[in-house]
Amino acid sequence: MEEHQQKAADVAGGLAFVFVLLVLVFDFADQGLLGPLVNPLLQDFFRKTTNIVPLGWITFVFTLLSAVSTVIAGITADRRSRVRICVAGGLIYGAFSTLAVLTPHGQAGYIFFFITRALNGIGVGLVVPAVFSIVGDLVDPRRRATAFGFLSVAMLIGRMGGFVLAGSVGGGWRSAYGLVGLINLVLALALLLVREPPRGAREDELRDLILEGAEYRFRISWKDVKLIRSARSNVWLIANFIDVFPGSIVLFLIFKYMKDIHNMDAAAVNAAILVVVLAGALGALAFGRLGDWGYRKDRRAKVLVALVCNAFPIIFMILFLGSKVRIPAGATVSQALAVPGTWPLILTIAAAMFINQGVNPNWYGSLADINLPEHRATVISLASVMDLIGNALGPLIASYIATLWGLRAAMGAVLVFWAANVLFWIPVLVHIRGDLNRVHGVLSERAAEMRRSLSQRAG
Repeated sequence: MEEHQQKAADVAGGLAFVFVLLVLVFDFADQGLLGPLVNPLLQDFFRKTTNIVPLGWITFVFTLLSAVSTVIAGITADRRSRVRICVAGGLIYGAFSTLAVLTPHGQAGYIFFFITRALNGIGVGLVVPAVFSIVGDLVDPRRRATAFGFLSVAMLIGRMGGFVLAGSVGGGWRSAYGLVGLINLVLALALLLVREPPRGAREDELRDLILEGAEYRFRISWKDVKLIRSARSNVWLIANFIDVFPGSIVLFLIFKYMKDIHNMDAAAVNAAILVVVLAGALGALAFGRLGDWGYRKDRRAKVLVALVCNAFPIIFMILFLGSKVRIPAGATVSQALAVPGTWPLILTIAAAMFINQGVNPNWYGSLADINLPEHRATVISLASVMDLIGNALGPLIASYIATLWGLRAAMGAVLVFWAANVLFWIPVLVHIRGDLNRVHGVLSERAAEMRRSLSQRAG
């Protein structure tokens, strides 16, 4: 009977996993539209493309409001239905993206677009903590980094889809936002079919008890703040907002950088980004699996992998920034790729992405491992807020650096931030074992309490 229940739970969990993957794909497709549309948007709103600061402010406010809703979603998800929170988020950002088709031209259009993107950020912020909390209860701890690797791939595919769609429509950017918005509305409604996974259902101490009918009734409360803070790794994993500076800067500037510095048109950049994203997806899966494999031997393995994946991309970014290749005007995609030096340019940034994408699954996996089931959404929301702050500040800082000192200087700042980021992982490496022992001790005590309760009910 227990084996049958486990198989049924695995099937339901697999379906839930597929649904949340799709939600992340189109959530990040929505967020990925802006980068390729920097010049078309500036031309539409201001009739010139020299000053990109106005779009930097859109990204900043969008991300700031996302941060606020992320914290609210995280705390709520540790007390109530995580699936319903995802539905609410999808409906909000789907609706405001769809409204972008009504954006007028000129500066009035900029104001309208600013408002819709800002409100869109509220919906986007609801999704991530709820999704990662759901997956934390769908997957065995020894496979979490791999599962979070798939979520990282979903986010990459979503951004790539947004890039490709936006790059292909050019001046017709309103249709891109409208299409992605409609898809997100449909997905939000379809998510109502997903069954909420029981909290703690995959923890070693609780799995069998929950299959026998016990319920993990613990929910987050204000007194748990002290317990969360007692995990010293949490402080460093949550506080590190510098880690997203490099990626956010590259994503914000890549189309303009490749056009202005290398004269590469959007179609060729999309082809290059396809290679880069595929490399990133492989990196997330490979290093996520490596973290899980190492975790069985040394519980610090996920942290070690994340640290390495932060340090080594610097080498390849230096090579990328040093490229002098220039694409002839009017070159087709095949002609651009045939220019000597183009492929080395693409492969160096692809190598950096391959390694750096190994950070995310091991970062999320570490956060899930060192926190109790009823704390994970809150902790991930706080960590995500710090990431959102980084995603807001990164493009804003880069926009000012680019305006004052040029695009090469803005992209060069990526190296400084990557180097600084490594320092945040060293304390985690020191504290992670103690934090894991603390969590398993609490879960063992709660399992004994749940066993007594189950016995009393049976008696």
